[in-house]
Amino acid sequence: MPVEIRYARPEELDAVTELDAASFGLSYSADQLADIPAEIDVSRMLAAFDGDRVVGVSAELPFRMTMPGGRDVAATGLTWVSVEITHRRRGILRSIVEQQLRASALAGDAATILGASEGGIYGRYGFGVAVQVRGARVTRRRARPLEPVDASAVRRLSTDQAREVLPGIHERWRRQSPGGLGRDERRWRFVLLDREYQREGNSGLFHLVHPDGYVSYRIKSEWGTGDPQHQCVLVDYVPVTAQAHAALWQVLLSMDLVGSIESYRIPLDDPLPLLLADPRGVETTHLGDSLWLRPVDVERLLGGRAYALEVDCVIGVRDRLLGDGRYLLRGGPDGAECTRTERSPHVTVDVADLGALALGGTRLSRIARTGRVDGADPALLTRLDRALLADREPASGTAF
Repeated sequence: MPVEIRYARPEELDAVTELDAASFGLSYSADQLADIPAEIDVSRMLAAFDGDRVVGVSAELPFRMTMPGGRDVAATGLTWVSVEITHRRRGILRSIVEQQLRASALAGDAATILGASEGGIYGRYGFGVAVQVRGARVTRRRARPLEPVDASAVRRLSTDQAREVLPGIHERWRRQSPGGLGRDERRWRFVLLDREYQREGNSGLFHLVHPDGYVSYRIKSEWGTGDPQHQCVLVDYVPVTAQAHAALWQVLLSMDLVGSIESYRIPLDDPLPLLLADPRGVETTHLGDSLWLRPVDVERLLGGRAYALEVDCVIGVRDRLLGDGRYLLRGGPDGAECTRTERSPHVTVDVADLGALALGGTRLSRIARTGRVDGADPALLTRLDRALLADREPASGTAF
């Protein structure tokens, strides 16, 4: 019997959940099972069925994603991607994901995005790493500010108090952050549920809020033997202005009992080390891939961003699934226009590499050193390389 691929029905959620749990080695609690509809619309779970058995799934989430320059585009996020262990190597995942990519293009998205549990899976479907994740540890007693700042505007709010305040600040932050993902009401409800299973053995959520930024954190207690060394784990990191950034860190670094502040949300170009007497108080403990991006409409994607330098060139894109194309890109710091053309390309790249370049965090010159960039003369390559760079490190800000 051939495998059928279609969107799941509400009564099939239990079967989809069972597959996901088995694929990732999880045991869902009653609260987790009850909260699934709070995060994901069941009707957007594309599933593979072998008879009445669910053997594959990939769920879809709608996002607005900020591009370099501040404009945003529509993107579909893929999550809950899994295939039954007895049905792998049969093309099930390829059939599901390729159907979603085509649907994303038809829906008017610029890109499809995801966070990968394994790094070797998604390049074959045209995804490239557009945002990196950094693990950071701040040793509190070593990280002393060069000079004190006024932190009187910072308040500590409960989660109930924060519900009305955080969304507006977060939207301001993501509008200035390439790769920033908007949060709709469904996403905000899920983020602030603060269930026991979301805490991973840490405390409930606390929120430090400034009019122009906030951090949400949990505490992992470590009392030791008379020398408390609690960990403060930042789970949301949203400084909009330099003043808010400095004020929030002034408060964080004054927390008694805390030995270290740790997070996967502090970007590589964060200015914190420049505010400290000893910049070595901030360590990078991990660096890896975070957001993978697959262009599905090159015109919307490249035309939806700004460029550091004026650019006027034809870019060829190799795309096995959605079709090769040539695109005339004209733009600069104030925006751009991208249209299909029959002109010969000045430079040609694979669609996955274009995904890596789209948010300005990956250098074209670096990809060119792999031999995967065709046709560019050195002067054009240098100009396009610099034009594509964003003014800050891309950060999505929302895990899914």
